[in-house]
Amino acid sequence: MKKIGLWTMSLLAVGAVALTSCDADRDDNPVLTVPSSFNLLKPDMADNVIDLANTTSVEVQAEAAPDFGGFPTETTYWMQVTGEDNKDFSKKDEIYSLSTTSNSTTYNAPAKEVDYCVMQVKGWDDASKVEYGKPVTLNVRLVACPKNLNDSAHYVYSTAQQIKVYPYFIKESLPDFWYLTGGMIADGGWGNDIAKVGTSMIPMYVKKGAEYDKFTGAGVVEYTGYFAQGTFKIIAPAGLSNWNYGMCGGTINSAGGSGFAYRDGGDDPGNITVEEAGFYTLDLNTTEHTLNVSPYKGDVKDYTAMKVGDNDMAPVTTVAGGKNHDWYATVTFAADTELTFTAGDGTTWGSAVFPCAIANVGGSKIPVAKGTYKVYFNDIMGAYSFVEQK
Repeated sequence: MKKIGLWTMSLLAVGAVALTSCDADRDDNPVLTVPSSFNLLKPDMADNVIDLANTTSVEVQAEAAPDFGGFPTETTYWMQVTGEDNKDFSKKDEIYSLSTTSNSTTYNAPAKEVDYCVMQVKGWDDASKVEYGKPVTLNVRLVACPKNLNDSAHYVYSTAQQIKVYPYFIKESLPDFWYLTGGMIADGGWGNDIAKVGTSMIPMYVKKGAEYDKFTGAGVVEYTGYFAQGTFKIIAPAGLSNWNYGMCGGTINSAGGSGFAYRDGGDDPGNITVEEAGFYTLDLNTTEHTLNVSPYKGDVKDYTAMKVGDNDMAPVTTVAGGKNHDWYATVTFAADTELTFTAGDGTTWGSAVFPCAIANVGGSKIPVAKGTYKVYFNDIMGAYSFVEQK
């Protein structure tokens, strides 16, 4: 018993030392606190007018990083923009944030994003509304937040500074869709006119999880469908009507695809040849101009009819030997509405995203803004696009 008691007392003594050490550590450890603000220096270009059309970025710099109570953390920064009459940023619904972030107190704001903020500040949704050659004054500030703690409770706002800019018209772009055309595509007519999309051409669609440049629409687009033996091309938007831009050459078979070439205005590398008929998935990177092809192994169900809302859609693939899984309609909605794609057997597809996304079987209704649209839908991918007609 005495031995047990002595051993127990020794453990208690060690424990007391350990607890004392832990208490000391807690006293010395910094606790994250959020400061009220930090100082943004006057931009070097503040006394000049920045021509956004001929500028890559607008630099702003904080005097120092905000002090989060000595807490060791990497900080993320982004810029907010508002109009000349909102210097104190009190009108919350008139503040616009750039999407580009930085880990440096020197923040280079992409000129395109700044210009897009001007469009929002001024309410310019059409090129005819832009006051070209007239400077626009903006108030700007940085927002700082500890990395991995991206919630508003940890946001710190810098003091404000002003910049003057010459704007130009810019708007957000839909993904940069490319188009399939060929002797075994759609009606087999080798169409190469935007008016032929849905009859002689098939659009590619967004890829699930992919990201797209906000202003150019560049990124990875995708298409899954049945390809009979034959030849086709993939036309870039710049290649419509002239054939000079797009993916050409190469072969597709059960092993995938190879030998593809991007035509960049030069000589034609030839057509893409499908050596073995089957279902394939095509992934096209519109930034790097690369094409990846793989056999599609998923389930495929054939549908004989399709509706978008209450409107009938027409099959796109009508060429002999083809198998249709793409649908097309031109529809006018007199008011905002919500709808799904519905097959003849009652299967529905939906999503909460508009105007283009991947719908899920049995998904929520798609919120559609009033207007006239060309609507495209692929029943294998669940992919859709509403392309507004003006």
